[in-house]
Amino acid sequence: MIAIIDYGAGNLKSVKNALDYLKVDSKITNKTEDMQKAGRLILPGDGSFGYMMENLEKRRLVGPIKDFINSGKPFLGICLGLQGLFEESEES
Repeated sequence: MIAIIDYGAGNLKSVKNALDYLKVDSKITNKTEDMQKAGRLILPGDGSFGYMMENLEKRRLVGPIKDFINSGKPFLGICLGLQGLFEESEES
């Protein structure tokens, strides 16, 4: 299963629709348990770096995302979702 991270913004439905079209099992979620069970993780991005990071922190998703990546499982950051891996941004 692929977990698509919901942090309150992002092009979630487009990603979910594409995976559904390909008949790939996926779930939009903001729950750590779902991320831990997932074989792959997608972080779609839309908006600004600061807004995304603020929302990820509010939902306590930063640590679980880092843990997932460090586990060696496949991770895909789309646009801002990839930029979120950086320590900082000039944008915010």
